[in-house]
Amino acid sequence: MISYRWCDELAVDDRDEVLALVRRAAEYDAEAGFSAIDPRDLNARSSEGERVWHLPIRARRDLSVRDDAPWVVVAYLRLAVDGDGLGAVQFVVDPDYRSRGIATLLVEELGLDAAGDGGWAGTGARMLRAWAYGSHPAADRLTTRFGVPAVRRQWTLLRHLSGPWADPLDPVTTEAVLSEPVSWDAASAEVDAVVAATAMPTRHRDSLSRTDDSGLVVLASVGGEPAGYVRFDPGLHEHEELRAAWLGALVVSDRASGRGLGSALLVRALVAVRDAGAQIALMRIDPDDDRAVRMCRLLSFEQDEAHACYQVGSTVHETQDDFCQVLTVGPSGGSVV
Repeated sequence: MISYRWCDELAVDDRDEVLALVRRAAEYDAEAGFSAIDPRDLNARSSEGERVWHLPIRARRDLSVRDDAPWVVVAYLRLAVDGDGLGAVQFVVDPDYRSRGIATLLVEELGLDAAGDGGWAGTGARMLRAWAYGSHPAADRLTTRFGVPAVRRQWTLLRHLSGPWADPLDPVTTEAVLSEPVSWDAASAEVDAVVAATAMPTRHRDSLSRTDDSGLVVLASVGGEPAGYVRFDPGLHEHEELRAAWLGALVVSDRASGRGLGSALLVRALVAVRDAGAQIALMRIDPDDDRAVRMCRLLSFEQDEAHACYQVGSTVHETQDDFCQVLTVGPSGGSVV
């Protein structure tokens, strides 16, 4: 048995428990590469054009049948619904309660009907999308059981920076001037100018603005005007027993596209994380982006993991632009079931 109630803001007690769950799950899932919920999202509230819902899911401790067993938060779902009814789902189950039917029971009770009055579960969502990163077996089982299709894929790519499998990192000739790595805050004006000169939906512009400000940025300019940037995190973590660093967003303005600028920025970021001690670099990419895949192959990246976006329902304004992404995306969002 589970207990849950939709709310537009987490109560203090609920927030403390959910925050502990989110942090515990992120640490538990880090090595496997499963997605994590950003703790900042727990404070999110509805705004113009977006309705935010929080759903803490409680059960008796250890799923006890005793009436005197305390209720504890065992899972958390966050839903952000835009003006067109597209609902972005993030969902995580406490590691101690996985493979015990929590997610299945929640889906059975809420259902997956998003076409009725009020949208899915009365939230206004006419379509639900959730990313499952790291080929999580529970996500595969759940979506297979309820017939939820995968409508988009993503790959994690890996590039060796040292050791016998590492190819040389030769600089790429470009007309652009590349900066030394600078902080995200110091680069904010140039980053905004590049994003403004790039055709992408508002939701993706917003996601770029929420990038973790602990990262560094290499900027590119052409004729004195901002033309592109790459973000990376020099902080190291362990991946398959090797020191690894993540590359984040790589964005090139429309007018500078097709001139080798993306490759030049990417190589500069690879050199920076290598010099910071990384043995491998990781990045995420849309496998349907032939240009990006070709660039990464030429730079000796190889596929490491596959990820899937699952969808329920549809909206009147659903288009391929809903999936538009910057060239590469670091780890964020999604669902762990």
